[in-house]
Amino acid sequence: MPDKTQNSLTMKKLLILLLGLFIITSSYSQVVNESTRRKFSTGIDIFTDIWQNTPEGLALSTINRGINIFGMYNYRFGSSNLSFAFGLGICSHNMYGNSIPEEINGETTFIKIPDSISYKKSKLVITYLDIPIEFRVKTKSKFRAAIGFKVGYLLNVHSKYKGDDFSGNNDKVKQKSTNVKYLELFRYGPTVRIGYRWFNITTYYSLSYLFKAGRGPDMYPISVGISLMPF
Repeated sequence: MPDKTQNSLTMKKLLILLLGLFIITSSYSQVVNESTRRKFSTGIDIFTDIWQNTPEGLALSTINRGINIFGMYNYRFGSSNLSFAFGLGICSHNMYGNSIPEEINGETTFIKIPDSISYKKSKLVITYLDIPIEFRVKTKSKFRAAIGFKVGYLLNVHSKYKGDDFSGNNDKVKQKSTNVKYLELFRYGPTVRIGYRWFNITTYYSLSYLFKAGRGPDMYPISVGISLMPF
């Protein structure tokens, strides 16, 4: 597992930087010539995760929002509407629930927060560096569709809790732990994107589990959301 000695500020700064680059790119997209538009594309996905195979007792929020920022190079097949694209992306998932991940006997287990404890937030944050590839079609009417695949490398994972102190002294606490163990270093799965002009619907289906076999629940996400692509 990657070194977690640095705190999540590094990841936040990276996401903010990429988001800033996306906004700048969007601002200048109208003055970019058609040739460049065909070669490069940037986008931002805003999605929610539908987690599968969650362990008994783990109740997750209906909305588990995440964000994905990416840039891709497009190779067009002659004068056709078909193209192949590849690039890089940063994707962050947020899992909101009623439990806290802990290591017990060499396995990561989700411990339910007692009903007597009042809390505002408990979540697990997982961030990946992705390499996406896509086969795309874009018609003259600006309808676009893409089917692809991406492989991701785990950059950062941490849990956050905000609520009553478990010691029972009635204090409100904010806690963050980077000691979440046994996650798979790599994730992978197919992607689909379909839409019109800059607005798209996107999905990702993980073929890999979040945790290593026998070291945590056999959980995996299905991500569904919107994708904004200025060009």
